[in-house]
Amino acid sequence: MRSRRRSEPLVSAKASEDRAGVGDVSKSNCRANNSKIMINIISRKFKDQLLSLLYYFGGLFAYAWMIMAIFPTMKTADLATVYDQFPEEFLKFFGANGIENMGTIEGFMSLEFLSLFFILIITFYIGSSAGSTIAGAIEKRTMDFQLSQPISRTKIAVSETLVGLFNTFLLVALTVLSIYLLGKVYNVSLNNQGLITFGFVATIFLWAFYGVAILLSSLLKNKLTVAALTVGILMGLYVLNAMTKIVEKLAKYEKFTLFNMYDPQKLLTNEAINWYHILVLALILIIGIVCSLIIFNKKDI
Repeated sequence: MRSRRRSEPLVSAKASEDRAGVGDVSKSNCRANNSKIMINIISRKFKDQLLSLLYYFGGLFAYAWMIMAIFPTMKTADLATVYDQFPEEFLKFFGANGIENMGTIEGFMSLEFLSLFFILIITFYIGSSAGSTIAGAIEKRTMDFQLSQPISRTKIAVSETLVGLFNTFLLVALTVLSIYLLGKVYNVSLNNQGLITFGFVATIFLWAFYGVAILLSSLLKNKLTVAALTVGILMGLYVLNAMTKIVEKLAKYEKFTLFNMYDPQKLLTNEAINWYHILVLALILIIGIVCSLIIFNKKDI
């Protein structure tokens, strides 16, 4: 009897160990399944956006090509003299930093391409991509299928957000590479370190707008509305930034425009990175993502 009683605790302990082992295996399988689902979401999102990415990059490349092709001809025409004919306010509105810089490729590229057109095109992509993550999925009723999978809302949103951030970086990197290669083709001297610095700052700057866009996506239920508001906010801040340079009374508001943290001409001439600006832009991205996840998890779909 004693030996039998002694063996019972041993059997019980062994059963507990077996159950714990089964629990560990179950948790491991669950994590593996979640990882597979996240990879599938990322893969599907990237494939869905691949064609549109090519269109966006095609537009950026064509415009950069045009600017680089006409620069040697424009340079012989004394660009500083040409731009001197325009009102100073007009040039400041489009991001010019002094007439004397317009005869350089950095000044010309900044005024004609990088200050607004480049940012605007990629922001269209950002608004569309972030808009489709939550608002667009709800609008098209595809969110119901996603939520039926054994994966949390947070992981679904994070997976699609990672694709949007990566594609934004990709558009910036490919544009910078295109400018470098076109410079070689047309024998235009460029500051390689400046191009890298510009690419880094431009990526973080655009990521901040992705944070705004994904927050709007969690609040709204229409993809086009998210895209329109994102572009509208960008243009509003750009106009305000331009007005602070033109109207003296508005100069104190420049620090609230975000565009004071993005100056292509200075970056291309290898100005040191302002890490305080990078921190502010990164915080906007992080706050936007975190707030969107909180709202999305509480949203009644």
